[in-house]
Amino acid sequence: MMKNEDSVISGALRSRMTGLKPAGEGEYVCSMNFDPAFRGFEGHFEGNPIVPGVCLIEAARVAAETVLERALSTRRVAQCRFRRPIRAGECARLRIRIAEPEPGTWQIQADIRVESAVCAQLRLKAVAL
Repeated sequence: MMKNEDSVISGALRSRMTGLKPAGEGEYVCSMNFDPAFRGFEGHFEGNPIVPGVCLIEAARVAAETVLERALSTRRVAQCRFRRPIRAGECARLRIRIAEPEPGTWQIQADIRVESAVCAQLRLKAVAL
């Protein structure tokens, strides 16, 4: 994706996050409603829209940015497991854990579910911009 397209998707993801709140030491949770108007569904896939995996990775980064109140850039995807697609009209629950092992570098672990079904498990390394 191009940089301005990235910001469009990031904004679309940010606008779908509701109730972002602490859920323990370094943990945060929020809900994400993927209504049929979500821009990420364009071309993915006609007649059977599912949230692209790259959007779920971006959702974890955007949630961490919101919590940390600073811009982040993903430098590495250390783990990425997609277990179940998220379809148009579904509401997902995002749980992230954020740690700063060294100044200016964050490890973000994310678990994304629809009801009790695990949709994605992610581990990212991000740096401050």
